[in-house]
Amino acid sequence: MTKRALLMNDKDNVVTVIDAVDAGDEVAIGRKDGTAVGTLVALEPAERYHKLAFVDIAVDELITKYGQTIGRATKNITRGSYVHVHNIESVKTND
Repeated sequence: MTKRALLMNDKDNVVTVIDAVDAGDEVAIGRKDGTAVGTLVALEPAERYHKLAFVDIAVDELITKYGQTIGRATKNITRGSYVHVHNIESVKTND
């Protein structure tokens, strides 16, 4: 069964999973209006409403969700990887 995720804003580099995912699950990505964006393969498990990398994210790159900066990568994050406190840190920006 294909799992689902939302791309909240076209500027985002993470997606929010609507269904909990396991490593190897195919994830269909859509926008809030229902238009399809594409798919990715989850590289790690993620609980419902948590984040996966939509693209490869380099160490120190800003993490964007809802079109806003929500943190900075503390290590390289591969597309499909779980994005959470183990690989991002908070930052203060003037977004």
